[in-house]
Amino acid sequence: MSWYLYRLHAHRPDFAQTMTDDEMAAMTAHVEYWRGPSNEGRVLIYSPVADPEHSWGLAVVSADSEEELEQLRANDPAHLAGVGTIDWLLLPMPVVTPQLAEA
Repeated sequence: MSWYLYRLHAHRPDFAQTMTDDEMAAMTAHVEYWRGPSNEGRVLIYSPVADPEHSWGLAVVSADSEEELEQLRANDPAHLAGVGTIDWLLLPMPVVTPQLAEA
């Protein structure tokens, strides 16, 4: 198992402030979707990022392969709605605070 930074890059810089009703519905479904992997212990954290330059969000996800990440992306409501692009980066040497790992 490896840990990855899973990133959702919104398709416009001010996305968080200017979402349409359809985009808000997609993002609400996106948050709900990530509760599943989180409850399974596959996600350490997921959150929007308050970056003044561009709207994006992250999850720190454990996976056995990039194929697992591709499956997460394929079923992610944000991806399906086309509100942005999704990529991931391997975290080669993650250090998890023991209290968080046990939570």
